Amino acid sequence: MNTLDRLIIKAKKKCGTDLKLHLGWIYRTEKQPGKWIARGDLWNGIPYNKLGVKSQSVCYECDSVEEAERALQELGEKYPNEKDVTIILDNLDQ
Repeated sequence: MNTLDRLIIKAKKKCGTDLKLHLGWIYRTEKQPGKWIARGDLWNGIPYNKLGVKSQSVCYECDSVEEAERALQELGEKYPNEKDVTIILDNLDQ
Protein backbone atom coordinates (compact mmCIF):
# COMPACT_ATOMS: atom_id res chain seq x y z
CA MET A 1 0.00 0.00 0.00
CA ASN A 2 1.44 3.37 -0.90
CA THR A 3 1.48 6.58 1.15
CA LEU A 4 -1.54 8.10 -0.58
CA ASP A 5 -3.68 5.02 0.22
CA ARG A 6 -2.66 5.22 3.88
CA LEU A 7 -3.60 8.92 4.03
CA ILE A 8 -7.00 8.20 2.47
CA ILE A 9 -7.62 5.44 5.02
CA LYS A 10 -6.69 7.77 7.91
CA ALA A 11 -9.00 10.47 6.54
CA LYS A 12 -11.89 8.01 6.21
CA LYS A 13 -11.37 6.83 9.81
CA LYS A 14 -11.33 10.41 11.05
CA CYS A 15 -14.18 11.83 8.96
CA GLY A 16 -16.20 8.72 8.27
CA THR A 17 -17.04 7.11 4.99
CA ASP A 18 -20.24 6.33 3.18
CA LEU A 19 -19.76 2.55 3.08
CA LYS A 20 -18.35 0.31 5.82
CA LEU A 21 -17.33 -3.33 5.81
CA HIS A 22 -20.32 -5.07 7.34
CA LEU A 23 -19.68 -8.79 6.82
CA GLY A 24 -16.98 -10.99 5.31
CA TRP A 25 -17.25 -14.41 3.67
CA ILE A 26 -14.53 -16.86 2.69
CA TYR A 27 -15.60 -19.89 0.67
CA ARG A 28 -14.32 -22.28 -1.98
CA THR A 29 -14.95 -21.43 -5.60
CA GLU A 30 -16.99 -24.00 -7.49
CA LYS A 31 -15.33 -23.40 -10.85
CA GLN A 32 -11.65 -23.74 -9.90
CA PRO A 33 -10.58 -26.36 -7.36
CA GLY A 34 -8.10 -25.09 -4.79
CA LYS A 35 -9.19 -21.45 -5.13
CA TRP A 36 -11.03 -19.40 -2.53
CA ILE A 37 -13.35 -16.41 -2.77
CA ALA A 38 -13.10 -13.55 -0.26
CA ARG A 39 -16.33 -11.55 -0.34
CA GLY A 40 -16.82 -8.39 1.66
CA ASP A 41 -20.28 -6.91 2.03
CA LEU A 42 -20.24 -3.13 2.31
CA TRP A 43 -23.18 -1.16 3.71
CA ASN A 44 -23.83 2.44 4.72
CA GLY A 45 -25.76 1.48 7.87
CA ILE A 46 -29.18 2.71 6.77
CA PRO A 47 -31.90 0.10 7.31
CA TYR A 48 -33.06 -1.55 4.09
CA ASN A 49 -36.62 -0.26 4.33
CA LYS A 50 -35.56 3.42 4.25
CA LEU A 51 -34.44 5.70 1.45
CA GLY A 52 -30.74 6.21 0.92
CA VAL A 53 -29.63 2.64 1.59
CA LYS A 54 -26.44 1.67 -0.21
CA SER A 55 -24.81 -1.74 -0.30
CA GLN A 56 -22.32 -3.53 -2.46
CA SER A 57 -20.28 -6.73 -2.46
CA VAL A 58 -16.59 -6.90 -3.34
CA CYS A 59 -15.10 -10.28 -4.32
CA TYR A 60 -11.49 -11.39 -4.65
CA GLU A 61 -10.27 -14.74 -5.99
CA CYS A 62 -7.48 -16.08 -3.76
CA ASP A 63 -5.13 -19.06 -3.74
CA SER A 64 -5.46 -19.78 0.00
CA VAL A 65 -7.55 -19.01 3.06
CA GLU A 66 -4.73 -16.86 4.44
CA GLU A 67 -4.66 -14.76 1.26
CA ALA A 68 -8.45 -14.37 1.50
CA GLU A 69 -8.13 -13.19 5.12
CA ARG A 70 -5.53 -10.61 4.08
CA ALA A 71 -7.82 -9.38 1.29
CA LEU A 72 -10.66 -8.85 3.77
CA GLN A 73 -8.32 -7.10 6.22
CA GLU A 74 -7.26 -4.67 3.50
CA LEU A 75 -10.90 -4.12 2.55
CA GLY A 76 -11.62 -3.39 6.22
CA GLU A 77 -8.87 -0.78 6.23
CA LYS A 78 -10.33 0.89 3.14
CA TYR A 79 -13.89 0.78 4.51
CA PRO A 80 -13.45 0.98 8.30
CA ASN A 81 -16.22 0.05 10.69
CA GLU A 82 -16.30 1.06 14.34
CA LYS A 83 -17.85 -2.30 15.27
CA ASP A 84 -16.40 -5.80 15.06
CA VAL A 85 -16.91 -7.38 11.65
CA THR A 86 -17.98 -11.02 11.42
CA ILE A 87 -16.07 -13.13 8.91
CA ILE A 88 -17.65 -16.47 8.02
CA LEU A 89 -15.30 -19.20 6.80
CA ASP A 90 -17.09 -21.93 4.86
CA ASN A 91 -14.53 -24.73 4.51
CA LEU A 92 -16.90 -27.70 4.64
CA ASP A 93 -16.65 -30.23 1.84
CA GLN A 94 -19.95 -31.29 0.36
